[in-house]
Amino acid sequence: MGKSNADDAIRFANELHNLLELEFEALKLQKLSEIESIQEKKIPLLEYLNADSIKANVQETDGEADWESFKSIISECKSAHRRNEILVNRRIESIKNALNTLTGENRDDELEMYDKLGKLAQKKNSKGILEA
Repeated sequence: MGKSNADDAIRFANELHNLLELEFEALKLQKLSEIESIQEKKIPLLEYLNADSIKANVQETDGEADWESFKSIISECKSAHRRNEILVNRRIESIKNALNTLTGENRDDELEMYDKLGKLAQKKNSKGILEA
């Protein structure tokens, strides 16, 4: 297909990559309103980049410099998305652990509490911090 399709795809891929970088910074700083705004901006980009015509162009023009550049940018986007996903998953796990500690719903293998002497605390009748 034409060079303009490749140029458009590259432009959209670069915009997506920039948004993923902004998303990472917003995630680190826990700026929820920015994260929501970024998500809204990502949707049309992802819809365009996921279109059948783009997929067909990538497959039909294998080896062409413009489309190779596009593939490279998309690969960077994939890495940035994974990085953001790891950060989100770590935050979720941290919050779950904190909530479990507060409510006393810890599973035995997840979190062990120690008493003042440094020994493992009894778990049979333990209550959460909020219930104590």
